[in-house]
Amino acid sequence: MAQMLSKTDSPAKVARAVRRHIRLAKRTGHPKAIELALRIDAPAAAQKTAVSAANEAADAVEDAFDDWSKADAALDRLVKRAHRRCADFDADNAGAGTAALVFAGVPPSVVTETRREEEPDIVAKLVARGQKLPEGHLAIPLLPELTAAADASRAAERAWIDAYQHAEATKGAVDVARLGVVAQYRDNFIDIGRAAGPDVADACFPTLRRAAGSVADDDEAEDPPKGT
Repeated sequence: MAQMLSKTDSPAKVARAVRRHIRLAKRTGHPKAIELALRIDAPAAAQKTAVSAANEAADAVEDAFDDWSKADAALDRLVKRAHRRCADFDADNAGAGTAALVFAGVPPSVVTETRREEEPDIVAKLVARGQKLPEGHLAIPLLPELTAAADASRAAERAWIDAYQHAEATKGAVDVARLGVVAQYRDNFIDIGRAAGPDVADACFPTLRRAAGSVADDDEAEDPPKGT
């Protein structure tokens, strides 16, 4: 009896089984068997579309994370620059203590090495303390830049979250489409058997899993080597 696809088989394995099923059905030359086998084209196409969308969504997640990382790095650079300007001012103005004022007595690494999603809020507090800097302080022009960079980092985080959630949704769509193909694959076997007999039905479906001990039971072992 032909082997059926499992609900746990990967989309790639399902797609390969479908290709082989259609090819083998056509090889039988039985018109009704071919007609019934081709019913799987529509759900298989739906799975292909879903997989393509999922792949694109996964790429978008990576791109969004890269953008977030770059925004965070830009924010880090501004934080370090602001600290250097405060340190330079303090070196020229004994007792000014502007670095301690703006950074609350901690080194800039405490800010830049904090969690990426938390840093914008810490920077907002830094900017608020920076409003107390004396007139003419070289760090003052950086305060609006720090606010803008923190906002950009937050926006990049939101974009990453949106991309991630969308990617998770596309994974669900792939599962739904894949299970549709698995169900049609089974229905094809049943209906071809009824219409053309069990021997023709068996001939329309490939061997998906080898006997234990003969060949490794995995996706790579399904198809024979090319050239044979």
